[in-house]
Amino acid sequence: MSQTSVSVMHDPAIWTDAVANYEALAEPHTSAFARAALDFAGGVSPGERVLDVAAGTGALTLEAAADGAQVLATDFAPGMIERLQARLAEAGLDKTGCEARVMDGQALDLPDDSFDAAFSVFGVILFPDWEQGLRELHRVVRPGGRVVVVTWARAQGAGPAILFHKAWLEALPGREPPPFPPGLYALKEPEGLEAAMRAAGSSSLRIQSLERAWTITSADWLADNADKLFKQFPSWAGLNDAERLLVRERLRGTGGTSPGVSFTVPSHALVAVGTR
Repeated sequence: MSQTSVSVMHDPAIWTDAVANYEALAEPHTSAFARAALDFAGGVSPGERVLDVAAGTGALTLEAAADGAQVLATDFAPGMIERLQARLAEAGLDKTGCEARVMDGQALDLPDDSFDAAFSVFGVILFPDWEQGLRELHRVVRPGGRVVVVTWARAQGAGPAILFHKAWLEALPGREPPPFPPGLYALKEPEGLEAAMRAAGSSSLRIQSLERAWTITSADWLADNADKLFKQFPSWAGLNDAERLLVRERLRGTGGTSPGVSFTVPSHALVAVGTR
């Protein structure tokens, strides 16, 4: 992976700076996958100890906490945790044993066998060492507990990210884009995800494919909000102003409709539920 990819995608400051945009633009869509993962895992029971790794602004955490679980949410970006702490407090969930802490998902500062279930929704796939991230999820779950991982089924991700990748290639022909984080490649197919979960410590496994429609307000909206949507992407961060303009113009032609009309992008994911 290139230095650009490492320094941008894995920079806590970049994600801290993106908190408001992530909550407003991405979470409304990723939350549907978080809910589906909870349901496929059999839900959570009141009082169960649940860990959410790379929690972001809290799509999975807030769902599990509302169902009665005692959730510890972790993320390496202080801004994400600050926002999630505020949301837990606003909902009164900080009084029910739920909390959020800054923590590296590749080296969790938590004891072995301390949770009934551990989740990572579109988190571990972005880690520099995604295999270590999976091992950590399994380490902190008690024997017989559940480890639940959600991955994108395409290395490009989903929704607007797919359209951005296509526009980038069209706008800059002959140029090789930076590689995606290796976990996106390794865990995008059921066979790879199953092998990785078993290697990390799952004794049994169930995998389900998920599809949700991601609604884009309009092609113009997509182009105008490119910096908010793709700031963490190495393929955006590495462009100069003129190149970004070229990509924006390609984005204005996406969707197959007139510029001001909304459209949907099918988005595919996998959810794996392992038993430690």
